[in-house]
Amino acid sequence: MQPGKKIYILIGPKGSGKTFIGNLLSSHFSMPFLPVEAIALKLKNERNYDNDTYILEVFEAIEKAVRKCLVQGDEIIFEATGLTDAFDKMLLRLQGDFNVKLIKIITRPEICLDRIKTRDNTQQIKMADNDIQAINSLSMDKTFVFDGEIDNNKATGQQIIDAFRKIIKATNHRV
Repeated sequence: MQPGKKIYILIGPKGSGKTFIGNLLSSHFSMPFLPVEAIALKLKNERNYDNDTYILEVFEAIEKAVRKCLVQGDEIIFEATGLTDAFDKMLLRLQGDFNVKLIKIITRPEICLDRIKTRDNTQQIKMADNDIQAINSLSMDKTFVFDGEIDNNKATGQQIIDAFRKIIKATNHRV
C-alpha cells in the first residue's frame, strides 16, 4: 500500500452536489477532482446506463484515471453514487493500494431532484425522474464505513470547506 497517496471519494445520491463539492474542494485545497460523469458519457455510445458491460467499462476507466493521477501527485477527489458491484470491486482494489477516505454527501431527496431539474444536464447522463428517484433511494440506503460526512442541504461553500478540513484532520490523526 502507498499510504502517502490519498483518495477522497464523495458518495451520495444524484443531485446531492458531489460535482459542485468536488470542484470547490479541488480549487480550495489544490488537489485534482475527477468528474466521473464525463468518463461515463464518453463511454456511453448508444448503450443504456444500466448495461452491465458499460458499467464495468466506466469503473475500469475511472480506476485507470485515478491511478494515473496518483502517479503524478499524492491526492485526488472523485465522486460516485456507490451503487454497483463494479464500484465495490474498484473500491476494494483502491483501498488495497492507497489511503482511501469515503465522504458521505447528505442531501434531502427533494433537493436532489430540484437540483437535477435546474442544472445544466449536457454533462450528465439523461435519466427519467423515476429512475433517478430509484437510484437515489438505493444510494441513501447503501452502507459504507464513512470517514466523514458533508451536509449539503443548505451549506455555504465555506461550511463545505470547513467540514472537509475536519475530515482531513480527523483521518490524519487516526491510529
